Amino acid sequence: MKSLKKILTPVIAILLVFAMTFSAFASVGTQVNARDLFVASKAERVVFDALDVVINGLVNAIASFIPTPKYWFDKEDVPGFMQGTEEFLDKSQAGTTWSLGYDSRSLLPENKEEVIGKYNVAGTIGFDGKLATGVEDDLLVRTVALNDSTGRGSAVFAVLDSYGLSLSDVREIRTRLADWAKENGINSITVSVLHQHSAVDTFGMNGNIFRMVFLNPARTLFGLETENGKSDEYMENLFVTVVDSIKAAFGDMTEGDLFYGTADATKYIYDKRQPYVNDPNFNRLRFVPDNGSEETWIVTSQIHCVGNGASGTLITGDYPYYAEQEINSHGANVLFVMGAEQCNTQEKDETTVIDYTPNEIRIENTVGYGKSIAKDLIAITEETEVTPLLNIRYKEILLPLTNSILLLAGKAGLFENIIRIEKTDYFLLTEIGYMEIGDDLAFAIVPGELAPELAYGGCLTSEYSWSGEDWQYPSMQEIVAASGSDRALHVIGLANDQIGYIVPDNNYMSMIHEDSKSIEFVSLGKNTASNLIMAFEDVVNNK
Repeated sequence: MKSLKKILTPVIAILLVFAMTFSAFASVGTQVNARDLFVASKAERVVFDALDVVINGLVNAIASFIPTPKYWFDKEDVPGFMQGTEEFLDKSQAGTTWSLGYDSRSLLPENKEEVIGKYNVAGTIGFDGKLATGVEDDLLVRTVALNDSTGRGSAVFAVLDSYGLSLSDVREIRTRLADWAKENGINSITVSVLHQHSAVDTFGMNGNIFRMVFLNPARTLFGLETENGKSDEYMENLFVTVVDSIKAAFGDMTEGDLFYGTADATKYIYDKRQPYVNDPNFNRLRFVPDNGSEETWIVTSQIHCVGNGASGTLITGDYPYYAEQEINSHGANVLFVMGAEQCNTQEKDETTVIDYTPNEIRIENTVGYGKSIAKDLIAITEETEVTPLLNIRYKEILLPLTNSILLLAGKAGLFENIIRIEKTDYFLLTEIGYMEIGDDLAFAIVPGELAPELAYGGCLTSEYSWSGEDWQYPSMQEIVAASGSDRALHVIGLANDQIGYIVPDNNYMSMIHEDSKSIEFVSLGKNTASNLIMAFEDVVNNK
């Protein structure tokens, strides 16, 4: 058995690199002309599913020899959970008003050049890490604190220029704020990311792959600290900065009015995986302070931040940063929020990019792409007023971890999500949330990269799905409607955790088939979506 391990470990290490590398490239893709639905032949699916079984068996065999990391613990309670508003109100109340506060600050050192050669860059995995080689622009945390004056507390939303954060890091932020939050009536702290593949690695996947795969098991065995692509120094600065930003946003709160409007996003999106369902809009909440100070916009976007590619080593905040500069010059703050963006990459051509460069100079075109989006957001004229009402509720859930690739990656220390072990089964602890703003808007708050059809409907039927079966569950929008609400659903993705891709069970395909776009490589397992949908339904119906 020892000789088998010795032979297979380097093979699986290479497979792990391949898996993670191509999962990052899944955000880049090339456009094809045909958009008709299709499905592989039944014989092909049988063969590829059989290969998946073999791969999973091999990887599980290797993973079984790796000792369990010390941060995989089995406690009944993990500090830092915040439930949200204790009472949900059916509709807005007379005599209430909105209050909103905003803050933005850098996550990088004052001398930004210090990151060069010091911190790894997110995106694809490199064999020996991906140390930054340059800094194009800043990486920020932007924070909004919101209150509807109903006496039920304030909700805080911090969005980071980052590839991803695990729940353990989000819980660290909340724990540091626990006493302050209680003193100030904070009912929830939501921390999400914009999923830049060109930000400093805050998730862990982008360190030296061989050192992680070969040395971390030994470190775990002898009780030593493991290593990954994260920097303890950078993370400590991140924690301090985010905590300060949250406090500053709360201290900045002022009364005003809130308005909702949309801009067409379809021309900016290229969806690489069927059924090609998307939110067609940029959705903008515009806060206008009574005191005449700067407006604050909250904008949901559903497009991957991969303007500079997934394999580069240049630090950039991608298109949200450049859109923000343009919006700032218009006299407004802006908080971009990532929605259901699975497989949605950037459509960049002369119709969607200001000063488009045909030779695909990535930074220049990403700058122009962001400015084009800002121009459309600034041009919104049709708006409806949003009455003061903020309901938000979270639920802790356990999701089965059955993907052997992620199990091996986790044991090798590539990420630090909270894992629980029950007998021989592994589960990931995470959170699902539901929020209502005003009388017309609902939000699913999701801890990963959600397939849009799970939110809005339109999952593949048995004719086109990989399994040859229908999707058996309602969409999130249907769940909201079934609860008696006519609110329009929106999504806040990659919120409070990065659990990977969330794919409808009936279209969870072979991870090595080209139609997968490498999505299944970085999904917890086949039943992730159905478990998440049932948990979301529970939150909506028991709020």
